[in-house]
Amino acid sequence: MPLPLQAFKCPVCATSHLPVSDKLTNGVYAANCQNCGFFFKFRAVEPTASTVTFTVNGTSHTVGNEFDPATSLNEWLRSTNVSKGTKQMCIEGGCGVCIVTVKLYEPITMTQKVYAVNSCLTQLYMCDGWEITTIEGLGSPDTQLHPIQQRLAQYNGSQCGYCSPSHVMNMYGFLQTHPQPTKQQIEDNVDSTLCRCTGYRPILDAMKSFAVDAPKPQRPLPNGPIDIEDLTPKMCKKSGQPCTGHCKSNTRQTPKAEEDKETKGRVGRPLHIVGARAQWFKPTTQAELCQLLKQYQNDNYRLVFGNSGYGIYKEIGPWMYDILIDIRGITEFYGIDFDPTIVFGSNLSLNNLLGLFERGATDPATKAYFPVLLNHMKQVATNTIRNLASWAGNLMLKHKHQDFISDVFTMLETVGTQLLIVDGDQNQTQVSLADFLKLDMKGKVIRACLLPTYSGQDNVHIQTYRVSQRLQLDHSYVIAGFNFKLDKTQNYTVMEKPRMVFQGISDTFNHATQTEEYLVGKQLGDPQVLKGALSTLVGEINPTPHPVLASPKYRRDLAAALFYKFVLSVMPDKVAQRYQSGATQLVRPVSSGVQTYGTRQDEYPLTKAMPKLDAEYQTSGMSRFVDDEALVQGELYAAFTVTTEGNATIGSVDATAALAMPGVVKVIQASDIPTGGKNNYMPPSIFKYAEEFKKPPEEENKRMFSVVEKSYDPLVASTAASVVKVTYTNVQKPLLDLEEAIQQGSFFDDKVDPMERGNADEAIRQSARRVTGTIQMGTQYHFHVETHTSRCVPNDDGGMDIQASTQWADGAQEIVAALLNIPQSSVRVDVKRLGGGFGAKLFRSHLTTGACALAAQLTKRPVRMHLDLHTNMKCVGKRWPYLTQYEVGFTEDGKLNGLRATVYGDAGCVYNDSAMGIIGGFIDNVKTNKPANTACRSPGSLPAQFMIESIMEHVAKYLNKDPTDVRKLNLYQKGQTTPVGMTLDYCNIRDLVPQLEASCDLATRKAQVEAFNQANRWKKRGLSCVPTKFGIGWVGGVFSVFVSIYHGDGTVAVDHGGAEMGQGINTKAAQVCAYELGVPLSNIRVKRLNTVTNANSTMNGGSIGTELNCMCSLSTIINTISFTCRYCGREKEATCTVRLKSSHERTTKRHGEVLVLLGFKPTVL
Repeated sequence: MPLPLQAFKCPVCATSHLPVSDKLTNGVYAANCQNCGFFFKFRAVEPTASTVTFTVNGTSHTVGNEFDPATSLNEWLRSTNVSKGTKQMCIEGGCGVCIVTVKLYEPITMTQKVYAVNSCLTQLYMCDGWEITTIEGLGSPDTQLHPIQQRLAQYNGSQCGYCSPSHVMNMYGFLQTHPQPTKQQIEDNVDSTLCRCTGYRPILDAMKSFAVDAPKPQRPLPNGPIDIEDLTPKMCKKSGQPCTGHCKSNTRQTPKAEEDKETKGRVGRPLHIVGARAQWFKPTTQAELCQLLKQYQNDNYRLVFGNSGYGIYKEIGPWMYDILIDIRGITEFYGIDFDPTIVFGSNLSLNNLLGLFERGATDPATKAYFPVLLNHMKQVATNTIRNLASWAGNLMLKHKHQDFISDVFTMLETVGTQLLIVDGDQNQTQVSLADFLKLDMKGKVIRACLLPTYSGQDNVHIQTYRVSQRLQLDHSYVIAGFNFKLDKTQNYTVMEKPRMVFQGISDTFNHATQTEEYLVGKQLGDPQVLKGALSTLVGEINPTPHPVLASPKYRRDLAAALFYKFVLSVMPDKVAQRYQSGATQLVRPVSSGVQTYGTRQDEYPLTKAMPKLDAEYQTSGMSRFVDDEALVQGELYAAFTVTTEGNATIGSVDATAALAMPGVVKVIQASDIPTGGKNNYMPPSIFKYAEEFKKPPEEENKRMFSVVEKSYDPLVASTAASVVKVTYTNVQKPLLDLEEAIQQGSFFDDKVDPMERGNADEAIRQSARRVTGTIQMGTQYHFHVETHTSRCVPNDDGGMDIQASTQWADGAQEIVAALLNIPQSSVRVDVKRLGGGFGAKLFRSHLTTGACALAAQLTKRPVRMHLDLHTNMKCVGKRWPYLTQYEVGFTEDGKLNGLRATVYGDAGCVYNDSAMGIIGGFIDNVKTNKPANTACRSPGSLPAQFMIESIMEHVAKYLNKDPTDVRKLNLYQKGQTTPVGMTLDYCNIRDLVPQLEASCDLATRKAQVEAFNQANRWKKRGLSCVPTKFGIGWVGGVFSVFVSIYHGDGTVAVDHGGAEMGQGINTKAAQVCAYELGVPLSNIRVKRLNTVTNANSTMNGGSIGTELNCMCSLSTIINTISFTCRYCGREKEATCTVRLKSSHERTTKRHGEVLVLLGFKPTVL
C-alpha cells in the first residue's frame, strides 16, 4: 500500500499525522509535528492519485481537492455550467430529473459498460476514469437531434420540459444495453423519472416506438429500433457538443485505440484526496481496504459504493464523516461463482443481481427461488438506482438503521443466505443475516454472500411479497418472505422449520419465530392448522406506530394476509376455485392507449395538431429555467429558516452559529424590512395579510428568516439556515387535524352565509328515501419538479429585476414593491417558463420572490433562491382538505329532491387561498396550525365533484341500483339554471352519456365485470361511468398582449401575459397569430412574459389563461387591421389590394397579410 493511504509519521518521534488540505501546496504536504514540533514535508507518490479525471461529452476534466468529498456529480455539473440540462430537485434519487449516463469499467465482464445513473447520488470523486454523457451530449436543434430526443418531442411527450432530459437519458442508457428491446422491457425500464404530468401515455408511446414489437403509430411518426451506429452520437472534441460535420475529420465519441488509451490506468487507480473537511480514499485491493479499516476503525468513516442510501438518510455530508472510502475499485469484491456454492461478491449492483437471477431462473439448482427474487428485484428502487447501488450497501443500511424496511434483507434472509465478513487483519468469518444485524461492523466489511442450492428438491416453496402505495420506488408497508419444505402427499406437512421473514413491523421483528415453531410437523392443508398459524402469527406481530407507514392494525392484518396468500399459492389443489385468485400476484399487461381527434386543414395552422414550438428544446435540455441562469460575479444564494414548532411563541433567535460559518453574509429577519415596507407575501390590494417573515409573537409554522451566503453553495446556505437557534415559549400541541379543529371551534372570524336554493329541508322531509353521511377529502402536494425559484438583481434605478417561476408575475411585482417600499414601476418581473405549477405557483411563489428581493436589496447583490424539496413541502401548503356532512332526500328511483351539506375546509393559518372565492365563500374556513393551504389543480370543481359523486354512490348503494343509472336520472338538462345562476343554453350531457355507453359497450363490459367478481372472492374488477364538469369562463381575468411586426423582414414577435408552464400557451398564441396574419408559423416568435409589455396581467389559472391570451392576441391584430385598412376603405371586407414596390404588381391579400407586407412598405391602394 503506498504511503499516502496511511497516516504520515514524523521522522523524529514517529508520531502519526493525518494530512490536511490547508497544508497542501502543489501536491506537497508540510506540517509541524504535534508531538515534538519537528517540521517535515512529504509528497503523495504514484500510483496513488490526488485528482480524478473523467470526461463529460468527450471533454476531459480533472478535479483536485477544491471540492468537498461530499460533492455530488450533479452539483459539480450545474455549478461549473458544464450541464444545465441536467436538472436538480429532490437530491434523493426519487424524482429522477438528474439522470446522466456513465461509461465505466466493469470488473465482472472486464469491459466498458454504459449505465444511466442519478447524478445527485453519484459522488464526484467516484467518477475517476468515467465517460459521462449528459443531455447536451446527445444532440440539439442547432446541430442534430438524437432519435430519442426527436421522438419524445414528436410524440408530444414533453410538457413543461423540466423532466424531459431525464426521460431521454434513461432511455439512452437502456438502449445501450438493450438495442433491440421489447415493449415490455421498455415499460419496465421507464421507472426512473417520477414526473407524469404529461399523462405519461405519450412518454411511453415515444419510448415504446423503439421496440422490436412496436405497433404502427396512428400518425406518420418514426417507429422501430434504431441502428446501433446511430445510438451514440459523434462528438466534437473541441466543443464537447455533438458534431455538426464542419470539422475535417469526424469520429464517434472515442475510437477504440483512444478509448483504451484514455481508460488505461484509470481502472483500479488508487486515490487519496484530502479536502477541507474530509478525506477521500479509493483502495484497489482487499488488502489495501483492510489496512484502511484497521487504521480508521475508531474514526468517523464511511464506505461508499453507490451512495443510494443518501436518498433515505442523507448520511454523506461534510458534517458527518472525516473519512470516505470508495470501494468500487476492489476487484476481489466482484466475484461470482455457481459451483460448488453460489457466491456473489459484495460489489455486485442490484441490477447485476437482477441479471444473475434471470440467468439462473431455469437452472435446477436455483429455479426454486431465482424467478421469485427476479420479479421482486424489479420492484426495488428504480433502474438508475439499481445500476449503482450494491446489495451489500443495502444490508449495511439495515445494519445501521434496523427500522429500515429492506427488500434485499427480506429476499436473502428468506432463502437462508450467509455472509462472509472480513476485518482489518483480513480474517474472514461466516455469519447468518440474523447474526450480522447484531455484529459490530467497525473495521469490518462484507466481502460476499453465499446462497443455497435446491437441486432435485421440488418440495421447496419460496415466495416473497411487498405491498406499497406504488409498485416501484416506494418504501413498503410490509415485506414478507416464506420458505417452506412441504410433503404434498401428507396433506402438505411442514417437513422442517420454515422461514417466515417480515419487514415493516418493528426494528427488532424480522422472523415470526413462534409461528415457525408452531408449524413444524403440522399439515398445512388442515384448515384448523391454518387457523392456528394465523392466530399465532397475529399474536406475535406487534407493529410499532410510525408517522409514515400505515397503522399498526393494518400492517398486522397485512402480514397475516400475505401468509394466507402464500398458503393459497402452495396448495392449489386444496383451494376452491373461487378463492384461487387470492394466490396470484397482480401482473399488469403492457399499457396501450388511443387518441383520436378531428381537424380542419383549411384552418391550418390554427387547428393543426402539432408538437409545442419548444418541444425539441425541451427534450434536448436547451430550455432554460430560472436556476439554469449562469451565475454572475458576487451572486448570493439564500435559504429559509423554518420554525420547528407549529403552535408557540418565538422567544429569541440566535444566528451566531450561522454567521460564523464560512461564506455566510447575512441573516435576514423581519426587522430588516425597510421602513414602510409591508411584510406580506400576498398582493395587499386583493388578499388578506399574510406575513413573509415571522416575528415574535406568532403561532403559525412559517418561514422566519433568510440566510444568504457568498460562495453560491446551496448546501452551505441551507446548512447555515438550519443552525439558526430559535427558542420558543408557550409551546402547545399544534392543531393539525380538521375534525379536531372543528370540535374545538377553530374558525376564522369572517362569517359565511349559506348557499340556499329553494327549501332543502322541506324537500328532504317529503322525500320517500333519505340518507345521511360524512365525506372526507384529504390533502395533496403539488409535486412540481421545479421547486419555488427566484433570482433578483438590483437595477440601476433603485428597483429590482426579477426572474421568477410564477403563475402570476403581476402579483410578484406588487408584493415586492410593497415589501421594499418602492414604486411598482421600478420592479420588473420576467417569467420565461415554469417547471410545473398546478396552482402552487399562483400565490406561494411570492414567498420566495419576496425574500429573495429583500436579500438582494439589503446586500446590493444578485440573490438566488431555489428551495430544496423539504423546505418547499414545509412552506407551500397543499390542496385544501374538506369534510362534508350531508343529508339527502330522493325518490325510489334515485331522483334527488333536496340536499343539505355542511362543508368544512382546512385553510391552514390563513384562508387567502380558498378555491378562488368559488367554494370558499360558502363554507366554514377552519383554522389549523399548518402553512396556508392553496390552490391545487382544479381546486374548486374537483372537491365539489368528489362530494356529489360520493353522495350519488351512497344513494345508489342504498337503493341497490347501478350508480350510472342514478347519475343519468339526475343529469342537467338544457335550459336549467345552475346554483350560481348560469342558464345552460348549450347542455347536451343527456345525449352524450348514452353515446358513450354505446361506444364503449358499457353494458357488456359491466356484465363481464359482475361475472368475474362473482367467480372470484379475493380479486375484483370495477368499471364506472362518471360524467364530470369543469367550469370555463371569464371570471375577471385581464391580460395584455403586444404583437410586433418587424419592418426588416416581416417576422412577428408576440408578448402575451400568460405563463408557459407546459400547457402549450406559446404554441397556441403563435398559431392564432400565424393564421390571422397569413404567415408561416416559423415567422412567429413568442417572447417571455414580463411586467412591462404585459403590465397588469392577472394570474394564470383555471384552465382559461391560454384561451384569454389567444383572444387578446387575436383582438390586437384585428384592432390593428381595423386601424390600418381604413385607408383603403375595405376594413369591413375580407381582403384589400396592395402594390409591391419590388415588382409594382397589384395583389389581393387578407388584411392580416397586409400588416406583414407593411413591413416592406408597399403602397396600399
